[in-house]
Amino acid sequence: MYWIPTKMSLLVASVSATLVLSACGGGGSDTTPKVTYTSMVSFGDSLSDVGTYKVGTIAAVGGGRFTVNGTTTGPVNWTELLAGQVSLPAPCPAQTGLLSNIPQIPLVAVSPNANCTNYAQGSSRVTSPVGPNSYALQVAAGQTNIGLMAVPLVTQFSTHLAAHGNYTGTELVTVMAGANDVFMHINAVSSAAAGGAGAVGAARLAGWTTAEQNAVAAGGAAAVNAAATAAVTHAAQDALELAGYIQASVIGKGAKHVVVVNVPSIENTPFGQGSGAQALLNRMVTTFNSTLKTALSGTSGLLLVDAYTQSVDQYNNPAQYGITNVTVPACSTVAASATNPAGNILGGSSLACTVNNTLSGVDVSTYFYADTVHPTPAGYKLLDRYVAEQMAKVGWL
Repeated sequence: MYWIPTKMSLLVASVSATLVLSACGGGGSDTTPKVTYTSMVSFGDSLSDVGTYKVGTIAAVGGGRFTVNGTTTGPVNWTELLAGQVSLPAPCPAQTGLLSNIPQIPLVAVSPNANCTNYAQGSSRVTSPVGPNSYALQVAAGQTNIGLMAVPLVTQFSTHLAAHGNYTGTELVTVMAGANDVFMHINAVSSAAAGGAGAVGAARLAGWTTAEQNAVAAGGAAAVNAAATAAVTHAAQDALELAGYIQASVIGKGAKHVVVVNVPSIENTPFGQGSGAQALLNRMVTTFNSTLKTALSGTSGLLLVDAYTQSVDQYNNPAQYGITNVTVPACSTVAASATNPAGNILGGSSLACTVNNTLSGVDVSTYFYADTVHPTPAGYKLLDRYVAEQMAKVGWL
């Protein structure tokens, strides 16, 4: 079994810089939406997941979203908040289930929800089903985990088209992904120094070529250097693939209002701060983002929001955003037990984090991180507000 970070799929932040690849409409002082949307369609990972895994034991303990659950009875995720701002119903998950092989967390069969069009799932990558804590890792690496379906975006796109046909042009489409690919790549780099079957296996699970797998087999400094190069190379490839799918399977199928949010800073998350690999995380994320920007440049009907730049600003100037803590996760890592039934059954993961198992004295409304990479509801609100602001600037809201 290869080590995979347990709280994956990245942070969310608001954003203070944006790239508008194509503008549609203008400003104006009235608050009437410039565009009337008939539906909202979302693709991505845990940062856009509105309850794919809110089933069984996870639901029973009050979890189900990658945040501090139970802080509000209303919308929490940025896609839910944005739907309300464009006068659409709150999005629901297109698929639910949990393929756990942990005895304490029984498996819940996968169930499609035909009327729901939020396809985002925690742990999803761009093309590979082998994401952190995914069911695919149970099959490929014998890992014991909670079995996230982690349907990749390439499949999310095709599933929507198969179920609903081409876009009419009146949908608001959101896309946010790439972080789980970064996590799988950094996992492979962290395994490279030791070499051997573990390093080769981690590289294979990350999706690296046979030559790249062979390069890490011997271990040592040379293997780590080769792994770092491979990680950055594949981050660029992931971005190119995502851009191609957006152009072919979303824009190319008739969508006219597509909001693409890039990968925020991972190096400044609690996970990144403790990784010992901040510089490499920065290289991977900025390479992914710059490649995505270049590949989508000139694409009509698309607004690219620069979450990365703003997440860095939030880390450096949290008070400007009403945040008091950007370094410590709000969720406690104390596990549930007979003597502590309110503890986190996933040991600190935001998926099972609730208002009942945060750290003592934490004001969730001013903490940015729920766990080491996912935001509190306050973080999601900041992202929603910024995306909405950027949409308004180009006449989409």
